[in-house]
Formats: sequence, C-alpha cells, structure tokens
Amino acid sequence: MRGLAAIILAVIVAALSAPAAANSAPSAYYAGLAQQETRLAAAAYRLTTASAGWCPQTAPQPGWILGDLRRFEPQDRPAAAQAYGASDGPFVAAVAPGSPADRAGLTSGTRIAAINGVAVPTYSDEPTIRIDAIIVTLNALDPAAAWTVTDADGRVHRIAPAPGCASAFRVELGGAQAAANGMLVRVTLDLAQSVADDEELAAVVAHELAHNILRHRDRLGSNRSAARIRQTEFEADRLSVWLMAGAGYDPAAAIRFWNRHKRPLIRDASHPPRSERIAAIEAEMAAMQTARAANPAARPAWSDAPPPLE
Repeated sequence: MRGLAAIILAVIVAALSAPAAANSAPSAYYAGLAQQETRLAAAAYRLTTASAGWCPQTAPQPGWILGDLRRFEPQDRPAAAQAYGASDGPFVAAVAPGSPADRAGLTSGTRIAAINGVAVPTYSDEPTIRIDAIIVTLNALDPAAAWTVTDADGRVHRIAPAPGCASAFRVELGGAQAAANGMLVRVTLDLAQSVADDEELAAVVAHELAHNILRHRDRLGSNRSAARIRQTEFEADRLSVWLMAGAGYDPAAAIRFWNRHKRPLIRDASHPPRSERIAAIEAEMAAMQTARAANPAARPAWSDAPPPLE
C-alpha cells in the first residue's frame, strides 16, 4: 500500500499541482472567486457531458468545482472560509445548476469526507493535494454507475451517473490566463472576470478541454517547439467549434471573444495571432455546417486521428 500511495502521490503532484493563491484579500474577494467558479462549473459540466463521445477517457462529472482553504495564504483563510461557508478539508466550492451534485443537495461549503465510503486521503500538505486526490479517485470510478459522497456530518449523498470527459476544472489566482495539462483545465480569476458573456467563457473552456481530448500534452512530449505548439493551438480551436455546438453553445462566441479580447492569453511566438485564430474558427464553422447538413452526426476525420505534430 505504501508503494501504491507513493505512485498516486507522484502522479497527482506531477499532473495536477498548481500554485497556491494570493495576497491578503477581504471576504468580498473570495465571494467574487466563488461566483466565477460557479460560472466555470456550469460551462464545464455542460461541455464535458455533451462531449463524452469525443473523449479518450470518461469519468463521473458531478458538476462541481472543488476547493480547499489550503489554497489561500494563512492570513486569508478566515475570509475565504466565511465566503464559502467552509471548514478545513476539501469542500464543494461551486455547483452547476441542475447537475448531479446539485440534485444530490451538495452546496458551497459542503466538506467531502469520503467517496463511496472511503475517506479522502491526504498524501502531503500541498495546497491542492486533497482536491487532486478526489479527482484521481473519480477518474478510477465507473462513469456509468452511481456513487456517494459522505459529508463532514456523516450524511451520505447519492450522486447520479453523468459520464463526461475526464477533465477537472479550477479557477486560479495567478499563472497563465488559461491552460490545460491533460487532466485539468485552469482559467485565472482575472480572465473569468473579464469575460462577462457566459458563451464566451464557454469558448475559452472548450478550447482548453479540446487540448485534453486531443492529448496534446502527451503528443508534444519533450519537443515543445513553437511550430508544434502552434499546431496544437489550431487543432484545439477547430475542435472547440464542434464541442461548443454539441453542448448547445454558439461557436461564434469564440470569434466574439477574440475580437474583444485584444491581448493574447499567452505572450509567446508559439501561439497564433488573433486574426489567424479567427480565420481558422470561421473555416471550421463553415466545414461543420456543410458536414452536418449532409449527416447530422458528422465528425471531422482528423479529430479521431490527428496528423502528426511537425
């Protein structure tokens, strides 16, 4: 068991660990964070469940964003605890309306003590380790089966099955404005707050989710040349069109986002300029419209077998 725990810990830390948050801030700041987490939870649940057929791996998608007071500076934790109604331990930070977590009665601040009766493990004192342990646990469950959450008061909540792409989601207080690492999609608080339109936020989330679906982290490996990264960015832009349409979003929201969001999400020559991204999205929307007119279930051939990265 010790060996298994060490392996799990190494996987979690390598794949999921993220910088802790933030300078000292009032409780209103964390209330604003919770609001953006609710928006992210709604978009993530809708996109992951609608896109399950595109994903190399599926997992239960309860429709939540998880939190832990350890993410925040010690002096800020009382304010964060007040905003969330949370105590020490992994807790529900936000719930998508109508999701399995919502229907099961989970609310902001609900502490997660156990999954399927097994206590949430703590492998270290890393800021997100308890959240990440829950993510790894869920990814190992049968996505088509119901499961349970035990809260801090011993109440057992039955979570209905909702298979979706095996990706978790988090609002960060710093770092790259938006990123995906194969298991986790991150957007920063600043970016989320700057995108008032929920469909535009969904466009950002769909692009990052597309990176995970297309296994870009694995396919890039150690060769992260500018040309190869640019190719993955265009692939994610193109697939996001199909993901948004499948989830009932308007894919043109991505164009509206890029026309309004003038500065690049990442300032790097490896990321295409706005004009090229908009052109690629417009071309993919036209291709999808043509394909779906002939076959409503059409999928782009390149999505199942993407060309090698060059």
